[in-house]
Amino acid sequence: MRILRSAALSIDKSVARAAELFDFSRGRIPPGTLTAAAWPGLARSLVRQFKQGVAGVTGTNGKHTTCHILASILRQADARTLYPEDIAPSIDEVVSILVQATDRRGAIQADYGVFGFETGLLGRAIRVCSPHTLVLNNLYDDELNRGVDPVALAGEWSDWFGSMDARSNILVNADDPVLCGGFTRGVPPRLTYFGVEDERLNQAHASMPEAPCQRCGKLLAYRIACLAHLGDYACEGCGWERPLPTVYAIDVDLGAEVSRFRLITPRGPLDVCLQLTGLHNVYNAVAAAAAAVTLGLSPVTIRKGLESVTSTGGRDERVVIHEREARLMTIKNRTSLHEALRTCLLDPRRGHFLFLLDASVHDGRNGPWIVDGDLEGMADRSRSVHVAGAGGAHLALMDEQMDAEEMASASDVSDVFHDLMRRLTPGDRLWVLATEGAMYAVRQELKEMGVL
Repeated sequence: MRILRSAALSIDKSVARAAELFDFSRGRIPPGTLTAAAWPGLARSLVRQFKQGVAGVTGTNGKHTTCHILASILRQADARTLYPEDIAPSIDEVVSILVQATDRRGAIQADYGVFGFETGLLGRAIRVCSPHTLVLNNLYDDELNRGVDPVALAGEWSDWFGSMDARSNILVNADDPVLCGGFTRGVPPRLTYFGVEDERLNQAHASMPEAPCQRCGKLLAYRIACLAHLGDYACEGCGWERPLPTVYAIDVDLGAEVSRFRLITPRGPLDVCLQLTGLHNVYNAVAAAAAAVTLGLSPVTIRKGLESVTSTGGRDERVVIHEREARLMTIKNRTSLHEALRTCLLDPRRGHFLFLLDASVHDGRNGPWIVDGDLEGMADRSRSVHVAGAGGAHLALMDEQMDAEEMASASDVSDVFHDLMRRLTPGDRLWVLATEGAMYAVRQELKEMGVL
């Protein structure tokens, strides 16, 4: 069986390389595609080679970053970790990465696999990858943008979790009532809750979230609402309330350069200086730390891993070109947009802002998920605000150098980015908030320039 697998993988890689070289079928054939189609059990056989198993992460937002942080912690523990940093969170991509990681004997030399999974693919991910540790980050209403009901999805997850090994671990964001409401009945895997507890994060000026109790349907009351519908909640109807987290952050200090917090764990507190900004990244760090605690890693290792992690992949990535700094922040829905804006406005300096928006901004439930109201006050808090790309053409706020027609036709957003960077003076900072497609285009050109 091992010889057969090795031969099949070798042939598959050769075919994939040839397809990419000669541009067969006008596209790339990822390694693993052919073998996986002919041999459905391939991925499961490869996953079983991880000595410590697979850690998976899912949720509306934060999959890539949480995986990135967890991989950083595992590296501090000298664990051999297969973590594909730049792939989409799909099962086909994971299978392709598994195939590429095999040696000539068809073996994978790694202790852990760390993968992000799209929320709608979690059932298949559990069947194929059998994660020993599974992190559930969040389920925002943004899922509805794709025709997915988060409450119904959480209910389906409970059924899938029932098929997992009882020795597996599920880590749940206690601050998300949609996630926690899905556990009205017990599931075989062991549950661990994580979260953030800091009254200073309460957005008292914002409207309270309208999240229904998953048990009686009455709207939940919030003591603290800190990010979308995340917070400290309770139902005044049936008495259901937020579960107490085992791993959580307190004394959170958000800044434009770093985030500081105290992490409470069963093995004692850790004071952390995270090189990632924004409350969303504090949540991602706590989620990764909770997974590391579950995996038995020491507090010292966890702190070192958290503090050594750097931004990547257009997620508050920092780029310097001729003494001009660009901060690249990917936005893909209204929740990520609002968190990116909150982070930008923590900067005491009045910076420049560039919104690169492709057609994906029109995928909202009731129209575009970015509207003029989201950018109110930007002019007063910045030196300049620019909008480019076809997705920004519906906004009243237009770039001072481009009219609506020019903006809609600016398909090469990387040209807009570089033109604006050239116009800045040394020492200036440009905050770039871009949709995933636009961010990919900008980063690809920066890679070709050798900047990334």
